[in-house]
Amino acid sequence: MLAVYGRNGDFEKVIELFKEMLRGGISPDGVAFVTVISACGHTGHVKLRIQYFESMVSDFGLEPGPEHYSCIVDLLCRAGELERAWKMVNEMTHKENCSYSVSMLGALLNACNEFGNVELGKLAAHKALEMDPHNVGIYVLLSNVYAKFGMWDELMKETGLRKDVGCSWIEITS
Repeated sequence: MLAVYGRNGDFEKVIELFKEMLRGGISPDGVAFVTVISACGHTGHVKLRIQYFESMVSDFGLEPGPEHYSCIVDLLCRAGELERAWKMVNEMTHKENCSYSVSMLGALLNACNEFGNVELGKLAAHKALEMDPHNVGIYVLLSNVYAKFGMWDELMKETGLRKDVGCSWIEITS
């Protein structure tokens, strides 16, 4: 039921049903936690989302997977808590059976552009490009960061790219 309400955008109902489930003594599984953590993100319940994430381990003995971390990183990025999101991404490298993804780093890079954290954006981009050096999306996001903050020349030097000289053809007939 939680997933159905979540897929249909009724995020408040997801949270309400999850609380009812807990009151009824039903132990949630990892899927239920992904659903409720995601719903909290869509409704702006930042603190509640973190509480549910932490209670997964402390109260129910469940080990968060990449999908749980991805929800939290997304939330932190939306809230502008970029350093905290970066810390969580780095913590994932030390967890067994849990790793970050290029899309997670892309979300962080995009948030760095939005909130003006160029240095962290560079770190996220470099880490993403180590995983997938041909990911054009990461290059586009990185170029957006550099362009927004007037650092276009620096990007060209770092990547070895150069802008081709433009030309146009005009044909004149009498």
